[in-house]
Amino acid sequence: MRKLYIWFFFVTFFCLFPMRSLAEYSLELIPRFSVSQGYDDNIYLDDTNERSDNLTAVSPGINMTISSSNKALSVDYAPTWVWYAKYDENDTVRHAGTVTFWQNIAERVRFDLANTYIRSEEPLETAEEVESARRTRNTYQRNMGSASLEYQFGPEDTIAFGYRHNLLENEDPTLDDGTIQDSFATAAYWFDVKNGVELNYEFTRADFWRDDAFIAGDDYRGHAIGIRYIHRFIPQTTGFTSYNFTNRKFEGLTEDYKVHEGSIGFEHAFSPDLSLSAGGGYFILQNEISDDETGYTYDASLVKRFERGSFTIGGQGGWDEAYLEAERRGLTTYWSANSSLEYRFMERLNGYAGSSIRRDRDRENREWETWRGSCGLTLEFARWFSLSLDYSHIDRNDDIDTEDYRVNRLMLILSASKLYKL
Repeated sequence: MRKLYIWFFFVTFFCLFPMRSLAEYSLELIPRFSVSQGYDDNIYLDDTNERSDNLTAVSPGINMTISSSNKALSVDYAPTWVWYAKYDENDTVRHAGTVTFWQNIAERVRFDLANTYIRSEEPLETAEEVESARRTRNTYQRNMGSASLEYQFGPEDTIAFGYRHNLLENEDPTLDDGTIQDSFATAAYWFDVKNGVELNYEFTRADFWRDDAFIAGDDYRGHAIGIRYIHRFIPQTTGFTSYNFTNRKFEGLTEDYKVHEGSIGFEHAFSPDLSLSAGGGYFILQNEISDDETGYTYDASLVKRFERGSFTIGGQGGWDEAYLEAERRGLTTYWSANSSLEYRFMERLNGYAGSSIRRDRDRENREWETWRGSCGLTLEFARWFSLSLDYSHIDRNDDIDTEDYRVNRLMLILSASKLYKL
């Protein structure tokens, strides 16, 4: 399958490297195994006809890392067999795997490769900033790969070039398949200890298709250019100001647009355990036909670490775009807030909790709001084993009533893993 060609390339790339001596390399293996029993009260995300089911999952997995002083290969893979108690037509095998490779090919030149592959029937997809919902349990496959070459010509001065590829294929013929390809370049240069600048450029090409008789979403091409000036007031405090320009040109009826965005912000470490980052700005959305739009942007995060855990609170807002998803949201404006807590009750008992809210509005002034919450406990025992209990809740309220849904999930997971060093 074409999703897997990067996997084989990565492994072959490493294996063909000349190895002067096996003693130069270290090998770490972490085999693992988990069994879970879960309950889902709305497996099809239907607001009017909620159907619940119990899911049993068995997942063996392995993580392998081979490394030397100037290169490393890491492979992580886990298939998951899933059985449904009532709706067994949804029984399937999920797959999740990641490959990363890096090498210092010269004194200051580093080469990086990475690839992630996911196959699942889960209707809620949350990989790599994707927040998409499907209304069936048909499987989908997503493959995300990247390659980059970086040259460091100063203590904090770098220049890099790279390529990213994102492929989505849905078994559901009513959903778009597609690819998004990005070619990018970045540079960072510090004039002195206190003043630096970062530059970035990205060219994007997006293509979509589907398997039924309907027309897929419009393909597009686009550019993104950014510049960021950084001032380091003291080692613990850094300020910045930035400007970004993005444009999108569509091949069909979708309206072209340009976005100008400026922002200022700072990062400050009050102590090794307390840090704050905050920024805000303004954007101008220039539509090719419609009236221009304006809005504010913000990004803030407060992180507090303490003896037994950590606490984070923050939020983001501004404009966003999402085309390679089950839900083609396109260009939206949004605001969001989130919080998370991790706490170690005892030496082998850990807990966590988190919540978030996000409100989006698209170009047709349709709005939707999504609440998320989760909490759980993990008990470690007998050195290599753990028992986890996880609960999650998602509630979506949409202007289009048929897009509303509410789902609760409860899962009990027994897992085991052990590290081997060779």
